[in-house]
Amino acid sequence: MRSSKALILDLDGTLTKGGEDRISRELRNMLVDFKNNGWILILATGRDRNYLESREDLSGLFDGWVCEAGISIYIPSTKTYRILVDEEWLSFINEVKNLECVTPKENTVNLSCSKCIESISIIASKHRVEFKILNNKGSLLLLPKNIDKSYGVNELLKLMTFEGFIAAVGDSEIDIEMLERADFKAAPSNADEKIKELVDYVSPKSDGEGVIDILSILR
Repeated sequence: MRSSKALILDLDGTLTKGGEDRISRELRNMLVDFKNNGWILILATGRDRNYLESREDLSGLFDGWVCEAGISIYIPSTKTYRILVDEEWLSFINEVKNLECVTPKENTVNLSCSKCIESISIIASKHRVEFKILNNKGSLLLLPKNIDKSYGVNELLKLMTFEGFIAAVGDSEIDIEMLERADFKAAPSNADEKIKELVDYVSPKSDGEGVIDILSILR
């Protein structure tokens, strides 16, 4: 990539309020403007690729996706998709997906509660995998111990042959390593306290309005 500037953005609680909320027209236009001015736009989220491809508000907007909090990466323009975990993890997840308390994703699961952690530990021991569970504002995400958004970002940037200035915006525990990786880090007002203590700038506005405020500083 010729650009020397990259903007990494979380989705739920950052670009949007979460759930099925969409990126506002004003924010999308602002991101397009950044892209036209040479910024590489990267979406780093706990959502999986299948879900992201269903979102019309994301279509054609980002140069790369870090999916499932670092488990996989995707470049929409070339449809390049890489899974960053080994076969043992995938076998482990396929078995975990049979538990009642999980919501399956492509290469991991969300947990509806902590009751099945003991069952997950037994399955993990059988497959010899180490895992962690991150609380993404009430959504419990199962991840390999050595995977986070920063790992996914690093692999994606290597694939893009990018080197340069990185700005990142996030709101929750799952964004910590990604934010630490950035040269400039910011958060909307609805971010977790840990995130507010970490970043260079906290917007007085929440969610997408906060990102608009942050982007106005980066311009």
